[in-house]
Amino acid sequence: MITSLEMSRRGFLKASGLAAGGLVLAFQLPLIVRQARGASPSGGTLNAFLTLDPEGRVTFFSPFIEGGQGVYTALPQIIADELDVAFETISVEQAPAGEAYKIMFGGTQRFTGGSMSVRSSYTAMRQAGAAARQMLLQAAADRWEVPIGELDTQPGRVVHAASERSIGYGELAEAAGALEPPTDPPLKDPSRFRYIGKPIQRNDSTAKANGSAQFAIDVRLPNMAYAAVKQSPVLGGDVASMDEAAIADRPGVISVERLPGAVAVIADTYWHAQSALDALPVEFENAAAAGLNSEQLAEEMQGRVDEAGMTAESHGDVEAAFLDAERVIEAVYQMPFLAHATMEPMNATADVTAERCEAWVPNQGVDVVVQQIAEITGLSADNITVHTPYIGGFYGRRFITDYGQQAVRLSKAAGRPVQLIWSREQDTQHDYFRPMVTLKHRAAIDAEGKVSGWHVTVVGDGPFKRLMPQFMQDGIDSSALEGVTEQPYTIANRRVDWVSHDYPVKIGFWRSVGHSYNGYVTESFIDEMAEATATDPLEFRRQLLGEAPRYLNVLDSVAEMAGYQPSVQEENGRRSAYGIALHLSFGSIVGEVAKVSIEEGRPRVHKVWCAVDCGSMVNPDTIEAQIQSGISTGLSQTLLEEITIENGEVVQKNFDTYRFLPPSLMPDVEVQIIESGAEMGGIGEVGTPPVAPAVASAVYKLTGQRIRRLPMARHDLTASA
Repeated sequence: MITSLEMSRRGFLKASGLAAGGLVLAFQLPLIVRQARGASPSGGTLNAFLTLDPEGRVTFFSPFIEGGQGVYTALPQIIADELDVAFETISVEQAPAGEAYKIMFGGTQRFTGGSMSVRSSYTAMRQAGAAARQMLLQAAADRWEVPIGELDTQPGRVVHAASERSIGYGELAEAAGALEPPTDPPLKDPSRFRYIGKPIQRNDSTAKANGSAQFAIDVRLPNMAYAAVKQSPVLGGDVASMDEAAIADRPGVISVERLPGAVAVIADTYWHAQSALDALPVEFENAAAAGLNSEQLAEEMQGRVDEAGMTAESHGDVEAAFLDAERVIEAVYQMPFLAHATMEPMNATADVTAERCEAWVPNQGVDVVVQQIAEITGLSADNITVHTPYIGGFYGRRFITDYGQQAVRLSKAAGRPVQLIWSREQDTQHDYFRPMVTLKHRAAIDAEGKVSGWHVTVVGDGPFKRLMPQFMQDGIDSSALEGVTEQPYTIANRRVDWVSHDYPVKIGFWRSVGHSYNGYVTESFIDEMAEATATDPLEFRRQLLGEAPRYLNVLDSVAEMAGYQPSVQEENGRRSAYGIALHLSFGSIVGEVAKVSIEEGRPRVHKVWCAVDCGSMVNPDTIEAQIQSGISTGLSQTLLEEITIENGEVVQKNFDTYRFLPPSLMPDVEVQIIESGAEMGGIGEVGTPPVAPAVASAVYKLTGQRIRRLPMARHDLTASA
């Protein structure tokens, strides 16, 4: 989603409180902060991220949320190595809102997304651990009156080999608090790492396996009521009228409340709230999307693919390449709206009084949530506490916390704590969908049969334009174009144009954002160019990657892993084929090969091989798990997922109509991690983009059909199988 990752050391020091005496041990933070974090008065606050109790147990306050991606394990691995403590002694809590935890973009931002959590904080976490360790060493040196150079550490202890003395970290915390923090704490040589780069078991897996892990939907408060919400079925509508008296006598009903664009029932149980809401007569009006049909919208967007648009990227002379071409090939691809379909539905709990607000809101940016609550309640940020428990999937959806705002409004109206839970139907129909996009790719083939020009037009809308306009660049939404710009292939003349097309459908960030569709279309058209030049797709890519050795290494690695074959294979009477694709997203290069057959007119993916160059790694097990997860997401959108709209209303309502990949269709996945030594890349989303074009490549070999509109469930492949 966002590619600028650099954060200055000074920015980190400022953000984390390490500058100007801010690396405090023991009592130098305000008491209210220690209480909010649960720090023991007899322990020590090492910095904004770490506390240490007298027994040497460390608490790490994570600036990033845990939604299954493993950040609660990876970041403590980094801390454990630099602080030199046993990984098992670190417990993790979610950091509250506050400036101290804005460690991204020079200390100005904090959010969880863009596959940025580990890569954007790797140096910061190392510095936090190293600075704390250095001050503990200095405190021991002062106590024993020896040079600090004679001291070393063992897990949780400072040791003086010459005198055979040692002391636990917990005993040193208070003394270290009086010291000036180091301006440049020495970092460990990577050869001494005990945890970084090692396959450490997830520290949240046991709690999630035995059911003790707490999600927002598990919150229970004294005197808490429950709420269910119904929003306008036609997108963008508002409440015209309702008959509250019709449900006044239903069991447990407390009140009926109007919300912007919605109505809610508050009751003593969620079942009573939802049942009463289902029986409430309500009419909606003034829908912005009245009459909208997704098929008509697709036709409108296809009708604009030949417009000039705005140029986002240009190399060489594209016009001349096409004028001089021996022939031209072109293809138009159509990508649908997609829902997030998180396992934990949208929910939030709020407790609003005249003086304060406490809320439990699954989110990807807690500081924004605090601002929104302040606007609704009129309270100052100091009187607002937002908890972010474990999240049951986010994928970009939890950047927009409309459900949290609703819960706050309902608690304020009810004068008591209220837990709001969206039904699956509300969740599916009122998502912030992945955008619908239409793309036209054209290639100029010269007299020698080589690709001399490549022109791409992207028609659509993007989440930056809607949600983060500060990231727009000269009127162009880069979030809609990522994955088609900055290609590694050596085609001298190429251009990417952007045609903005507005529509009254809420859109947002979806796993891998623009890469999720641009990766598919770009790599699929690479296959089309390969065919136009009578070259195998693998060999064609090799020819174009002569100036990109990292990409070529990934490509060759995954081809070797899979035993890639260019032609259709016959095995025990079953025809199968291999498809290959390569894609850079979020700083990591990923190559994937899919082995596919056709069964009853549908693609069946038997295995996916993946090679990923993420520069360097913290936890290989987490990387493998996230690649597997990303491939699952990518396969689901390839084969099954689609949101359609008729007369302004989302057709899909639940998992019976919004279909996603069942376990029976999940293939075996084999992952190879390549540590090239390049700058660390992200992992959470990078497995998603290449799998769709790899599958499509194999399908074409088997059927002769180019799939230019997803999902593949739209297409009957029986006749050509």
